[in-house]
Amino acid sequence: MSSHSITRRLFLNGIAVGLASYPFEKVEAKEQLFVVAQSPFIASGVAVSHEGEIFLGLPRLPGMEKTFSLARVNSSGQPIPFPGGSWNTWQKGQDGTRAFVMVNAIHLFRDNTLWVVDQGAPPGGQPQAGAQKLVQLDVKTGRIIRVLSFSDAIMPPGARFNDLRIHGDLIFVTDSGLGGVIIHNLSTGKTLRRLSGQKVMRNDGIHLHKGIGERILADGNEKRPDTASDDIEVDASGTWFYFAVPAGPLKRIKVADLLDTAQTDNQLAQKVEIVAEIPSIGGTCMDTHGNFYLADAENSRITVLSPQGKRATLVQDDRLISPDALFIDRHRRLYIPCPQLQKLAFLNNGRNEVRAPFLVLSMPLPESLDGISLGEGVEG
Repeated sequence: MSSHSITRRLFLNGIAVGLASYPFEKVEAKEQLFVVAQSPFIASGVAVSHEGEIFLGLPRLPGMEKTFSLARVNSSGQPIPFPGGSWNTWQKGQDGTRAFVMVNAIHLFRDNTLWVVDQGAPPGGQPQAGAQKLVQLDVKTGRIIRVLSFSDAIMPPGARFNDLRIHGDLIFVTDSGLGGVIIHNLSTGKTLRRLSGQKVMRNDGIHLHKGIGERILADGNEKRPDTASDDIEVDASGTWFYFAVPAGPLKRIKVADLLDTAQTDNQLAQKVEIVAEIPSIGGTCMDTHGNFYLADAENSRITVLSPQGKRATLVQDDRLISPDALFIDRHRRLYIPCPQLQKLAFLNNGRNEVRAPFLVLSMPLPESLDGISLGEGVEG
């Protein structure tokens, strides 16, 4: 990647850059991990309501065709369909505009409603009009509050919703198909597509998506995944928009720049900053002290990256196989889904080696970690 396309700085106003490597001292679990859910289907996303109800995103990946896509966890740690009915029973050939087809992410924010990111078609498929959508639900009743889908001007052919964050009235959604970020204002209804197809939003061919033991992920024909802008965070102040492809690096741009329609995508690309080199990750979350939590898929661990650039291992456990989208609840508990994605055939040299049950683990966050003060979850 050309040094002209991204502003590189040794130390940003937030998180320090690690340009060459990301050394971590091997540390055993500092807190005990608890199993809070066991799913017969791959669970890649987790969100927890203010009352402590746990919800799971269950993507329709190969071998998971019978998934009910979205679940609430019962008192026995088992997932049950949520909200129920036709939203959870989609099958190939059916209308996908009012059903969950391919749930790629879920999240819950300050208003205690659940948001679901539905790509609208299983991997390799093309979503019908209106099937690729963002769905907001009442966590207590399952009532569908809002369904958002966008025109080809915002989501052109090949674009795929990936993950979302909310700050105030603004929804930010990454596009992992073509690369880009969609920003929708819930108050005005105005929607922007920014950094569309820009190199800064795509893998640079140098950072390779890896799994345990630094194995390069590929299918049986040695085809590697080509995932564009994936992981996403907005800091507690709403100042910075952070993003990364799974292999890194972690980057950021000011939210104010993204909202400035006088700037072209080419101009915006010049303002993207590299924050830090990171290992291949499945997901992230951020706390109110500005710390990043990285779901390290290469080393089966969760690491913390502080605003000063210090890194520490929070927990390392062999059960953390492809740890994915992280979530911090209001009681400062960290939730970690373990979907085993690197064992799926298209990432495992053609061999499907995933094994149910698929675990979701949880642990209390300490007040500090190796001198890093840990905060609460960012709620938007």
